[in-house]
Formats: sequence, C-alpha cells, structure tokens
Amino acid sequence: MAETNTNNQANVSSAKGVKGGYIFSAPVGTELPTDIKTKLDPAFKCLGFISEDGYVESIDEDADDINDMNGDVMDSTNSKRVESAQVTFAEVKASTLKRQYGDANVTDENGLITVKHNADSHDVFSYILELVLKNGRRWRKVVPKGKSSELDELTIASSELCQRALTMKYLTDEQGNTCYDYYESTETQAA
Repeated sequence: MAETNTNNQANVSSAKGVKGGYIFSAPVGTELPTDIKTKLDPAFKCLGFISEDGYVESIDEDADDINDMNGDVMDSTNSKRVESAQVTFAEVKASTLKRQYGDANVTDENGLITVKHNADSHDVFSYILELVLKNGRRWRKVVPKGKSSELDELTIASSELCQRALTMKYLTDEQGNTCYDYYESTETQAA
C-alpha cells in the first residue's frame, strides 16, 4: 500500500471502543505501549463502560500576537496550551470512583465501597484507550499522565446515568508530550 495523492474513503471513519474493554488505567510509571499490538502491562485495569457521550478530547491554546509598528501581525506565539479529556464512566465501582475522588479516598472492603469527598482527589494516572475505526482498523490512545481536575454535576434520577463527567488534564511527560496516538495505517504495511 503506497501513499496516495487522492481522496480515500478507507481513511474516513467514526470510532468505537474495543468490545470487552476499551479504557484502562494504571499508576504512572507503568510500562506504556508504543504501538497498537503490544499487550498491556497487567497493572492496567479496565475502568468499564463509558457513557454514550464518549471520550471528548479538547485543546485550549492561548496565542500572543506580535505586531509591528503598523499593527500588522509579524508572528504569533503560544503562551499556554492545555490538553484535556472529558469522560463519564458508566460503571459505579471502586476503580472508577478512585479516578474521580482520589485513590486514597475510596475503599472497597467487606462488600462496601466508601468514598470520602475532599480536596485530595486529583491523582495522576496513565490511561489507555483501545479503539476501532472502520473496517477493523485499530487505534490506541496513550495518555502517560492524566490528572483528574474536575467533576461535573451528579443528577440522581431514574432516567439518568448515576455518574459524574470527569475532566482529566494531560500533563507533559519526560519527552515533552501530553498524549500519543497510534493508528493502523491504510498506506504502509506493518514490518
């Protein structure tokens, strides 16, 4: 498969999570994959279903324009860049509650999960999403350092999912990156 210089419908796709488990988390420092095929380290635990709203990633950048004496823009620099994601874990279980309220604030003992609400809830974990594009094409998203930063409202009603949306900020890793995406190519062959 050579690179083409035309439109290619094989590259147009929506994405779904891999059946059986598609979002995983582990302590920072756990070995991270650098491809789409490497088996995950056993430290990565499945966080369960994500709500129908999906995984919403955003980038917030502030630019400072540098103008000449005529007011024309000569250059533009980034003064701030924050990458984050919002996700609503659909399952109410200890591992998802720990991501929302902090590892030390959640216990699961003797058949009872206890959650303490306090300001010590912003832990940092590594996250991996296992995704599938059209025609079974694989996509793996790796967030080396994701810090829980805020929780949305919790609505308790028979017609609502009993969970809060979590916003996670991507922190910069040792290589200066906040996230890695690995896609199965439609234009080159695997070695």
